[in-house]
Amino acid sequence: MLRKIYRRSRCLVAATLMLASAMAGCTASIREEPGVAWVNPGQHRIVSTAAALKTNPPIRVRYTDGWQTEEYALFRADGRQCEMIYAEANRAFTVALDFQMPIKEMVATWNLNSHHNLVWGPLGRIDNSYGTWFYRTFEHSDRQRPCVGFMVEWDQIYEDPWGRPGKVLFGYYCSAGKQRLADREARALIGGFSVRMQDSATGEQQAARFPDAASEKPSAIVAARGDGPSVESGNPGFPFMFARYYTINHGGRLD
Repeated sequence: MLRKIYRRSRCLVAATLMLASAMAGCTASIREEPGVAWVNPGQHRIVSTAAALKTNPPIRVRYTDGWQTEEYALFRADGRQCEMIYAEANRAFTVALDFQMPIKEMVATWNLNSHHNLVWGPLGRIDNSYGTWFYRTFEHSDRQRPCVGFMVEWDQIYEDPWGRPGKVLFGYYCSAGKQRLADREARALIGGFSVRMQDSATGEQQAARFPDAASEKPSAIVAARGDGPSVESGNPGFPFMFARYYTINHGGRLD
């Protein structure tokens, strides 16, 4: 009888230890989960050489998981505002970016534009080393504020049956005044956007933290998404999680 009790006690202790170990492992995994964080100086991807956006350092936030990286950037200068998101698929895995937002739909996802009535101009395109940029001017008609939305997809993954991209950059720019944004100005602005593929400790446009009146910095996710109905920056969809697994296409045959 005593032996049975001892064996049961020993089994109970072992089970308890195993459960504790499993819970500790789960906790460690949760702690190690990749997520949203401020971008460290020199590690940003999004670059703007536009003179209109150089007054203040941009605010940068990054999301990373095993399948993708997304970087958010906010540029503000003398009443002008530009926000962009860059997404990149991890080519170590068979994933592509399922980006399916026309410019009108994409522009409306940003907090600033969701607060205003938008009047649209014609669709334009710019061909450069990245591929084809599509852009469209629009106006906050209640403020008569001219803006432009833009997007580009590149690094197409041809093994993907749908030929989806491995990299995407999209966003908008709004000027400070009420003067019309000429097409040549919009094209020049977009031509100054690029993406760096390498980190650099001395890279241009070091990242800034998000300031507020109380001099307290909110979390990175709040800076990227915005918080509250009156916020005029951020995108509630960040991170968009565009990465999708695909089955390799071999000349029309899927393996």
